[in-house]
Amino acid sequence: MRKTVIFTDLDGTLLDPVKYSFNDALLALNLIQARSIPLVLCSSKTRTEIVSCRQRMRNNHPFISENGGGIFIPQGYFSAPVEGEVISGCHLIALGTPYTEIRHHFESLREQTGARVRGFADMTAIEVAALTGLSCDDAALAKQRDFDEPFIFDGATDLRFLQAIEAAGLCWTQGRIFHLMGRHDKGRAVNILTALYKQEYGVVASIGLGDSLNDLPLLQAVDRPVLVRHEDGSFDSRIDIAGLMRTQKPGPWGWNDAVLQLLTVESAGEEKPPPWDRKNLTDIFNAALAAVDPYQAVLNAVRLENNCLFVADVAYSLENFDRITVVGAGKATARMALALELLLGKRIAAGLIVVKEGHAEKLVFVQQVEASHPVPNEAGADGARRALEMARVANERTLVLCLLSGGASALLAAPAEGLTLQDKQETTALLLKAGASIGELNAVRKHLSAIKGGQLAKAAFPAQVVTMILSDVIGDRLDVIASGPTAPDSVSFSDAWAVIEKYVLTEKIPLRVANYLRQGMAGLAPETLKDGDPCLLATRNVIVGGIGQALAAAAEEARQLGFVAEIVSAELQGEAREAARFLAQAARTPQPGLKANERRCLLFGGETTVTVRGAGKGGRNQELALAFALAIDGMEGVTLLSAGTDGGDGPTDAAGAIVNGSTAARARQLGMEPATFLDENNSYGFFQQFDALSGEHSHFITGPTGTNVMDIQIMLLEAS
Repeated sequence: MRKTVIFTDLDGTLLDPVKYSFNDALLALNLIQARSIPLVLCSSKTRTEIVSCRQRMRNNHPFISENGGGIFIPQGYFSAPVEGEVISGCHLIALGTPYTEIRHHFESLREQTGARVRGFADMTAIEVAALTGLSCDDAALAKQRDFDEPFIFDGATDLRFLQAIEAAGLCWTQGRIFHLMGRHDKGRAVNILTALYKQEYGVVASIGLGDSLNDLPLLQAVDRPVLVRHEDGSFDSRIDIAGLMRTQKPGPWGWNDAVLQLLTVESAGEEKPPPWDRKNLTDIFNAALAAVDPYQAVLNAVRLENNCLFVADVAYSLENFDRITVVGAGKATARMALALELLLGKRIAAGLIVVKEGHAEKLVFVQQVEASHPVPNEAGADGARRALEMARVANERTLVLCLLSGGASALLAAPAEGLTLQDKQETTALLLKAGASIGELNAVRKHLSAIKGGQLAKAAFPAQVVTMILSDVIGDRLDVIASGPTAPDSVSFSDAWAVIEKYVLTEKIPLRVANYLRQGMAGLAPETLKDGDPCLLATRNVIVGGIGQALAAAAEEARQLGFVAEIVSAELQGEAREAARFLAQAARTPQPGLKANERRCLLFGGETTVTVRGAGKGGRNQELALAFALAIDGMEGVTLLSAGTDGGDGPTDAAGAIVNGSTAARARQLGMEPATFLDENNSYGFFQQFDALSGEHSHFITGPTGTNVMDIQIMLLEAS
């Protein structure tokens, strides 16, 4: 089987040329990670710049720095040994001339020609920042050269200087600015790495993406070259090679589309692009994810100025604190912590977060515990205990930064005194199977916990606590998100018991749980913290992102794609099958009024539930999609994507599914009865079998996205 390897330029290609962000390419990046496809960053950037970028991208593959000057291969990455100096855990294959020699040549040629030209070594970090748009810190990294010297002309390009470089046996190339270097280029480095991949895997299919002249050798060295459109809509006219694919959109948007198309072709084994409606759906979904990226959400809400930390414009003078402690939990919390580490670095004295298995990041100052979700395990219980211990040693000179996102209720599993983890596991599993809503589930969990319902804030008192929250709850209710470990609780033991009675579980839950809840109702067990409790006076909760931002970004992307976009609801809830019928009615209502060639996009967000009655496998989004396919059976011009923004849907590897009015009929032609699969709660099995028989891609698989703001349903309508 062929191994796909992707080589990519950064600035202007995978990174936005203004903000240096890869948010617009998140969907393709997540798919690459989910499929374990090597993504090799191949840039004019320095080693230290690329290391920083790789960390933000969760990339652990080899990389190529300074236009092919150096190849860096993580130790142990290939089974065969790799020769070369070891730098920061990577073997270096040096192809370029050392920077000291390059700089000496630069100064000599400048003096020889009299050219008005300046290199990075002639500039301060502030000047480099002004030239490139980088931050001052990133500009300082850009000045740490190993193999080439970036330069600019003061005025028009002086051809004498470029000719003198060539006469000296050296090379120059041009990306956003000029570079002077030895006899190396990106193509030579790509060829060396491709040979190593072939040695490891056998047959290799290589994809390469770039936008400028310095990327031409890279594009010439790969099987599928992709030229990315510039921000102004143009292409580099000097690049025109056989088999070149040109993107429709600029920068990371175009990168995302091209990679998704090529990977779809690769997996299908045939040269055809994905269906147009699927492409639009993925573009819209991708825009929604980018708007709620946890890393960027924290950076949007938090800044550090003059030793003062601003959180949503409220200032915390760091002179008033001896220690900064970071605690938290959730599926998206690792990327939130990554942003705090960027801002605070060594100022973080201690830190621990609990994340879902597979959702960790490469953090330096904050420890991570990977635990199970949605049913808690011992790792989560241990992480919760350690987080409580960190909070308890805090004092009035401690600033506790708490990070919460979806999944934290299960991940912060600290059983109340007298209860066991198994008690909580069994109770959680029973409630999930019964179809309890997230609010009902959390009402019970809070009253079986030593950390939820404001009790983390109580443990930290009298420390200042600032909680940053990526909301996965309808209405952004602080007492429901993560079961409110730093928020007042509006429900009581009686409310928790009412949930148990509603789902007829009084005789099924563990005896210790039933006894503890009864003791609580009798006032014999401590209640959760209520509004006005003194322990909450030093605590502040800030929502940094939620479904509203995701839907707004999705609507804007849909409009850019030519759809009339409408956000119908950000509070879709209830049984997934009932929600599917509601969506089907929404599809029928406006469609007859569509004008010729008019396209409409209806957007929904929220979180449904599934009452499990069958023995199948699935998740709420796949169940909703399958029920919707049956409800619109035979309707033309209707397509729906229902997917979890975290990239997961129940105990499956899918985020959700895409269906249309022909899905049910097509399945019957293949010998499948959709209603039977739905009766068995086997939506995952349906889409898995349907795709295998039909060759379609109804299953929507992204891998972990690093964020979590509930689910999104995107419905596309076209006049039939």
